Amino acid sequence: MKDALPTADRYHNFLFDMDGVIYINQQPIADAMEFINRLREKGRRILFLTNNSKFTRSEYREKLAGMGLSAGEGEIMTSSVATASFLEENYDLEGGTVYMIGGDGLREELLRTPLRLLEGDEGRHADYVVVGWDTELTYDKLRIGCLALCSGAVFIGTNSDATFPSPEGLWPGAGSILAALEKAAGREALVVGKPNVYMMQAALALVGGKADVTLMIGDRLETDILGGWRVGLDTCLVLTGVSRRENLYGYQPQPDLVVESLLELL
Repeated sequence: MKDALPTADRYHNFLFDMDGVIYINQQPIADAMEFINRLREKGRRILFLTNNSKFTRSEYREKLAGMGLSAGEGEIMTSSVATASFLEENYDLEGGTVYMIGGDGLREELLRTPLRLLEGDEGRHADYVVVGWDTELTYDKLRIGCLALCSGAVFIGTNSDATFPSPEGLWPGAGSILAALEKAAGREALVVGKPNVYMMQAALALVGGKADVTLMIGDRLETDILGGWRVGLDTCLVLTGVSRRENLYGYQPQPDLVVESLLELL
């Protein structure tokens, strides 16, 4: 782990996790807002990179705008976006069907693919089961997903984050839903989101593909820091979200930078 002295000036591109880094639920983190606006003034390239699959890119754009950050939808990559792209690149989806557990963000991206979404009990016959964060999860959704998986459906997860940071503490995340289905069906999901290489490489490509001038900033060691390290990025852990300083002891890989506030990088 390096001292936080190599400032933001050495990097041309910045990948930002969102929950726990820029805001916590609906509450913006003031130092992060100021830091990003300063980067904008310097002409740096920014990509917002979130494992949260629930919301659409349009919703994220509006949320950031409401906090004083201007961002185009092309500057926002969610695990739903990555998952839909992964499916199209790796499977023949023509004529295929999918059962989804997740929110509007995942639904919107899956509808961009050739897959036909199955609703309700029809989902037990789906060719693919795709699971993201679902705050309206029911036992019935798990039952239908489990039946499809036991019949041989391809099992895809947007991300495996066990928790989600909220102002009142940690909530169960998409990884907790995945864990229930994995246990029930006796199968492991193929997970697309951070720290997996597919999403990280796709994000890096969007900012020009130069790892040596790109910094990954996040609040989770096991997703943001590990994901950045896997594709050769310098990484910065900011202690405003999930991971704490004590979590660093014995963890590998170590982040290159650790800060309490992103303003320390200036």
